[in-house]
Amino acid sequence: MKKYPIRLANMEEAAAFVKVTNHFECDMDICKGSIVIDAKSILGIMTIWSDCDLELIIYNNNHDDVLESLSPFLVNQKTA
Repeated sequence: MKKYPIRLANMEEAAAFVKVTNHFECDMDICKGSIVIDAKSILGIMTIWSDCDLELIIYNNNHDDVLESLSPFLVNQKTA
């Protein structure tokens, strides 16, 4: 399990994020404070979304391809 800070600036970005996460079989969650939701659920993201930093948790040891696909949403790693 690894954690990464992400930012979803608007609902369009949230929808794009969910579309990407659904291409992968590994489990992923998003945390905002003590709230944890499925990162593949647009309804879940809509319930906690605001223009603030969130935390992505990936439950897979081999997740380099996931990070590459999600790089536009990662905070401080957008050029990686």
